[in-house]
Amino acid sequence: MAKNPGDRRETQSPAEAAAETEEPEEATRVRAEDDAQTRERQRAAEEGLCEADRALEDGGERLRATRAALGERERELERTSDLTREVAQSAAELRAKTAQIAEAARRKKEP
Repeated sequence: MAKNPGDRRETQSPAEAAAETEEPEEATRVRAEDDAQTRERQRAAEEGLCEADRALEDGGERLRATRAALGERERELERTSDLTREVAQSAAELRAKTAQIAEAARRKKEP
């Protein structure tokens, strides 16, 4: 392929070509600032995610504790229900015995 003397890219020295591809100082500074801001946003996002993880973990612990307390309350209610049933059954038996005693006492009084 023949060189075109009018094409600047073909007549540049390698050093000139490299200098042309280097980032201007202002662009370098702007990119560095942008990179620093990006790192700060990433750090803040990571911090927020860590905080959210802790909150979820704490919430999970509270849910487990609540579940355990509700389970204990349910067992207490079952025991109370059983005792109530026993008391009701005993009361019915006492009423029946009282009725029998009252009937027996009436029979003794009758001539």
